[in-house]
Amino acid sequence: MPSNPERRNRILDAAIDILCDDGVGGLTHRQVDTRAGVPAGTTSNYFRTRQALIEATAGRVADLQWQYVGRLQEGLGSMTRETLAAMMTRMVTDLGGENGRRQLARFELFNEGVRRPELRPILCEIQSAAIKSAALILESAGLAPTEEQVGELARLLNGLAYSNLTFVEGRPGAQDPAGLIDRMLSTVLGSDACAAVAGKDDKTD
Repeated sequence: MPSNPERRNRILDAAIDILCDDGVGGLTHRQVDTRAGVPAGTTSNYFRTRQALIEATAGRVADLQWQYVGRLQEGLGSMTRETLAAMMTRMVTDLGGENGRRQLARFELFNEGVRRPELRPILCEIQSAAIKSAALILESAGLAPTEEQVGELARLLNGLAYSNLTFVEGRPGAQDPAGLIDRMLSTVLGSDACAAVAGKDDKTD
Protein backbone atom coordinates (compact mmCIF):
# COMPACT_ATOMS: atom_id res chain seq x y z
CA MET A 1 0.00 0.00 0.00
CA PRO A 2 1.37 3.47 -0.84
CA SER A 3 2.50 5.40 2.24
CA ASN A 4 1.14 8.91 1.77
CA PRO A 5 -1.18 9.70 4.71
CA GLU A 6 -2.25 13.05 3.28
CA ARG A 7 -3.35 11.54 -0.03
CA ARG A 8 -4.95 8.59 1.75
CA ASN A 9 -7.09 10.95 3.85
CA ARG A 10 -7.94 12.99 0.75
CA ILE A 11 -9.21 9.82 -0.93
CA LEU A 12 -11.21 8.77 2.12
CA ASP A 13 -12.71 12.23 2.59
CA ALA A 14 -13.87 12.03 -1.03
CA ALA A 15 -15.32 8.60 -0.25
CA ILE A 16 -17.26 10.10 2.67
CA ASP A 17 -18.66 12.78 0.35
CA ILE A 18 -19.84 10.06 -2.04
CA LEU A 19 -21.30 8.14 0.89
CA CYS A 20 -23.36 11.19 1.83
CA ASP A 21 -24.45 12.02 -1.73
CA ASP A 22 -24.98 8.57 -3.27
CA GLY A 23 -24.95 6.07 -0.41
CA VAL A 24 -22.76 3.00 -0.14
CA GLY A 25 -23.98 1.83 -3.55
CA GLY A 26 -22.21 4.77 -5.20
CA LEU A 27 -18.89 4.08 -3.50
CA THR A 28 -16.59 2.72 -6.22
CA HIS A 29 -12.89 3.15 -6.87
CA ARG A 30 -13.55 5.06 -10.07
CA GLN A 31 -16.01 7.45 -8.43
CA VAL A 32 -13.59 8.13 -5.58
CA ASP A 33 -10.75 8.84 -8.02
CA THR A 34 -12.95 11.37 -9.79
CA ARG A 35 -14.22 13.03 -6.62
CA ALA A 36 -10.74 13.21 -5.06
CA GLY A 37 -9.20 14.57 -8.26
CA VAL A 38 -6.51 11.90 -8.39
CA PRO A 39 -5.31 9.85 -11.39
CA ALA A 40 -7.40 6.83 -12.36
CA GLY A 41 -6.37 3.77 -10.39
CA THR A 42 -5.07 5.70 -7.38
CA THR A 43 -7.82 4.57 -5.02
CA SER A 44 -7.36 0.92 -5.99
CA ASN A 45 -3.63 1.27 -5.23
CA TYR A 46 -4.56 2.14 -1.65
CA PHE A 47 -7.57 -0.15 -1.27
CA ARG A 48 -7.49 -3.19 -3.52
CA THR A 49 -11.08 -4.30 -3.04
CA ARG A 50 -14.37 -2.49 -2.60
CA GLN A 51 -14.72 -4.09 0.81
CA ALA A 52 -11.35 -2.64 1.83
CA LEU A 53 -12.49 0.78 0.59
CA ILE A 54 -15.73 0.63 2.59
CA GLU A 55 -13.92 -0.48 5.75
CA ALA A 56 -11.29 2.25 5.37
CA THR A 57 -14.02 4.84 4.83
CA ALA A 58 -15.72 3.69 8.03
CA GLY A 59 -12.38 3.94 9.81
CA ARG A 60 -11.95 7.50 8.57
CA VAL A 61 -15.42 8.40 9.88
CA ALA A 62 -14.38 6.96 13.26
CA ASP A 63 -11.16 9.02 13.20
CA LEU A 64 -13.09 12.20 12.42
CA GLN A 65 -15.58 11.44 15.19
CA TRP A 66 -12.74 11.09 17.70
CA GLN A 67 -11.20 14.32 16.42
CA TYR A 68 -14.53 15.98 17.23
CA VAL A 69 -14.29 14.51 20.75
CA GLY A 70 -10.83 16.06 21.05
CA ARG A 71 -12.14 19.47 20.03
CA LEU A 72 -14.89 19.18 22.63
CA GLN A 73 -12.36 18.31 25.33
CA GLU A 74 -10.28 21.36 24.45
CA GLY A 75 -13.07 23.85 23.87
CA LEU A 76 -15.95 23.02 26.20
CA GLY A 77 -16.37 25.31 29.17
CA SER A 78 -18.96 25.03 31.89
CA MET A 79 -22.52 25.13 30.60
CA THR A 80 -25.89 25.99 32.04
CA ARG A 81 -29.00 23.86 31.57
CA GLU A 82 -30.12 26.25 28.83
CA THR A 83 -26.84 26.14 26.91
CA LEU A 84 -26.75 22.34 27.28
CA ALA A 85 -30.22 21.99 25.78
CA ALA A 86 -29.39 24.52 23.06
CA MET A 87 -26.22 22.67 22.05
CA MET A 88 -27.98 19.31 21.90
CA THR A 89 -30.81 20.87 19.92
CA ARG A 90 -28.34 22.15 17.32
CA MET A 91 -26.76 18.70 17.11
CA VAL A 92 -30.02 17.13 15.93
CA THR A 93 -31.58 20.02 13.99
CA ASP A 94 -28.68 21.92 12.38
CA LEU A 95 -28.02 19.26 9.76
CA GLY A 96 -27.19 21.30 6.68
CA GLY A 97 -23.42 21.60 7.08
CA GLU A 98 -20.50 19.55 8.39
CA ASN A 99 -22.52 18.19 11.31
CA GLY A 100 -25.27 16.93 9.00
CA ARG A 101 -22.84 15.24 6.63
CA ARG A 102 -21.00 13.59 9.51
CA GLN A 103 -24.31 12.28 10.83
CA LEU A 104 -25.44 11.10 7.39
CA ALA A 105 -22.18 9.23 6.79
CA ARG A 106 -22.58 7.48 10.15
CA PHE A 107 -26.13 6.42 9.39
CA GLU A 108 -25.22 5.15 5.91
CA LEU A 109 -22.53 2.98 7.47
CA PHE A 110 -24.83 1.77 10.26
CA ASN A 111 -27.36 0.66 7.65
CA GLU A 112 -24.63 -1.11 5.68
CA GLY A 113 -23.47 -2.82 8.86
CA VAL A 114 -26.76 -4.74 8.93
CA ARG A 115 -25.60 -6.54 5.76
CA ARG A 116 -21.86 -6.49 6.45
CA PRO A 117 -21.15 -7.79 9.96
CA GLU A 118 -17.42 -7.27 9.39
CA LEU A 119 -18.07 -3.52 9.67
CA ARG A 120 -19.54 -3.76 13.15
CA PRO A 121 -16.30 -3.41 15.17
CA ILE A 122 -15.60 -0.11 13.38
CA LEU A 123 -19.21 0.99 13.84
CA CYS A 124 -18.91 0.28 17.56
CA GLU A 125 -15.89 2.59 17.60
CA ILE A 126 -17.92 5.31 15.87
CA GLN A 127 -20.71 4.91 18.41
CA SER A 128 -18.22 4.94 21.30
CA ALA A 129 -16.99 8.33 20.12
CA ALA A 130 -20.57 9.62 19.91
CA ILE A 131 -21.25 8.40 23.45
CA LYS A 132 -18.05 10.06 24.68
CA SER A 133 -19.17 13.33 23.07
CA ALA A 134 -22.50 13.14 24.88
CA ALA A 135 -20.76 12.39 28.20
CA LEU A 136 -18.43 15.38 27.84
CA ILE A 137 -21.31 17.72 27.06
CA LEU A 138 -23.38 16.49 30.02
CA GLU A 139 -20.44 16.69 32.41
CA SER A 140 -19.69 20.25 31.31
CA ALA A 141 -23.15 21.16 32.62
CA GLY A 142 -22.32 19.73 36.03
CA LEU A 143 -24.21 16.48 35.53
CA ALA A 144 -22.83 13.09 36.55
CA PRO A 145 -24.68 10.60 34.34
CA THR A 146 -24.11 6.87 34.54
CA GLU A 147 -22.66 5.04 31.55
CA GLU A 148 -26.10 3.54 30.91
CA GLN A 149 -27.76 6.96 30.94
CA VAL A 150 -25.23 8.40 28.49
CA GLY A 151 -25.75 5.43 26.17
CA GLU A 152 -29.53 5.82 26.31
CA LEU A 153 -29.36 9.54 25.60
CA ALA A 154 -26.89 9.05 22.74
CA ARG A 155 -29.24 6.55 21.10
CA LEU A 156 -32.22 8.87 21.51
CA LEU A 157 -30.24 11.72 19.95
CA ASN A 158 -29.19 9.40 17.11
CA GLY A 159 -32.82 8.53 16.45
CA LEU A 160 -33.90 12.15 16.49
CA ALA A 161 -31.11 13.20 14.13
CA TYR A 162 -31.97 10.30 11.80
CA SER A 163 -35.62 11.34 11.75
CA ASN A 164 -34.71 14.95 11.02
CA LEU A 165 -32.44 13.88 8.16
CA THR A 166 -34.96 11.54 6.55
CA PHE A 167 -38.39 13.09 7.18
CA VAL A 168 -39.32 16.18 5.20
CA GLU A 169 -42.71 16.47 6.88
CA GLY A 170 -43.78 15.56 10.38
CA ARG A 171 -40.38 15.81 12.03
CA PRO A 172 -40.60 14.92 15.73
CA GLY A 173 -40.54 18.00 17.94
CA ALA A 174 -40.49 20.31 14.92
CA GLN A 175 -42.56 22.96 16.67
CA ASP A 176 -40.45 22.97 19.83
CA PRO A 177 -37.17 21.05 19.35
CA ALA A 178 -35.57 22.59 22.44
CA GLY A 179 -38.56 21.50 24.52
CA LEU A 180 -38.25 17.96 23.19
CA ILE A 181 -34.55 17.85 24.11
CA ASP A 182 -35.36 19.21 27.56
CA ARG A 183 -37.95 16.47 28.11
CA MET A 184 -35.48 13.83 26.92
CA LEU A 185 -32.88 15.07 29.39
CA SER A 186 -35.37 15.00 32.26
CA THR A 187 -36.62 11.53 31.32
CA VAL A 188 -33.21 9.91 30.95
CA LEU A 189 -31.28 11.72 33.68
CA GLY A 190 -34.13 12.30 36.10
CA SER A 191 -35.89 15.54 36.87
CA ASP A 192 -34.00 15.96 40.16
CA ALA A 193 -30.58 15.99 38.47
CA CYS A 194 -31.75 18.44 35.83
CA ALA A 195 -33.40 20.62 38.46
CA ALA A 196 -30.10 20.76 40.34
CA VAL A 197 -28.39 22.13 37.22
CA ALA A 198 -31.20 24.65 36.81
CA GLY A 199 -30.68 25.68 40.42
CA LYS A 200 -27.02 26.35 39.72
CA ASP A 201 -28.10 28.50 36.77
CA ASP A 202 -30.28 30.61 39.07
CA LYS A 203 -27.43 31.11 41.55
CA THR A 204 -25.12 32.11 38.71
CA ASP A 205 -27.66 34.65 37.51
